Amino acid sequence: MAYHRSARTLAGGLLALLFGLAGRAHAVDGVIEINQARATKGGITPGDMPGFPITISTGPLFAQPMSFKLTGPLFISTTDDVIDIQSPFVTIDLNGFMITGTCAMPPCMGTAILSTQDSITVMNGTVRGFAAGVDLSGSSARIENMHAFANTLGLRASNYCIVRNNVSSSNTEDGIRTGPGCTIVGNTTGGNGADGIQSGSGCNVIENTARNNMGFGLKLATTTGYSHNVLTNNMMGNVDSGVSGGGNLCDGAACP
Repeated sequence: MAYHRSARTLAGGLLALLFGLAGRAHAVDGVIEINQARATKGGITPGDMPGFPITISTGPLFAQPMSFKLTGPLFISTTDDVIDIQSPFVTIDLNGFMITGTCAMPPCMGTAILSTQDSITVMNGTVRGFAAGVDLSGSSARIENMHAFANTLGLRASNYCIVRNNVSSSNTEDGIRTGPGCTIVGNTTGGNGADGIQSGSGCNVIENTARNNMGFGLKLATTTGYSHNVLTNNMMGNVDSGVSGGGNLCDGAACP
């Protein structure tokens, strides 16, 4: 009888532990929630300290894909970074919310979302008021459906990236900047203080819109191809270098 009571006690303790861990993780369908209250409290992942930056480290699941979703906007009143992703294979879904920094005019400080890790995805939200809105320096990053507004640099990704369906506007430097071997498709850049889109070598730049940027609309490496882009009134010129695949419009006419 004592044995059965001990077994029930042990089982109950394990269940309580499991449910307690699940409660602290705030995971829904395997997606871990991020919001201002949880950032203030800390513990979003192992080693994450209270306040900013939120450090995303997947611990013993280091090599396993993990997903995080904002369930509210994030505000920072210091010049720190907001989300620092320290493990690969992580997806951050802003879920339509904005991450807002302190910068009203340059020079700006801090980064909304940054990582040096490979295979990072950032999507579906707005970043405003930072030195860089999104800065992913690892390989094979994906940035989709983001709006980078009023930062120093809007969106940056390194080699073998996909940058798709973003809006990057009114940043004081480039709207979008990538390393080599990237696909840059369906983005809109406007009113940036330097180039609309700047790419590394061997990229594919397709169906983007660049207007009223102070640099070039597209500033491309010589081995980068571009096609079906619409480029208007960019102060340094609409296209610098690259190889045209056709279908590009410059100020209402076929690009030379």
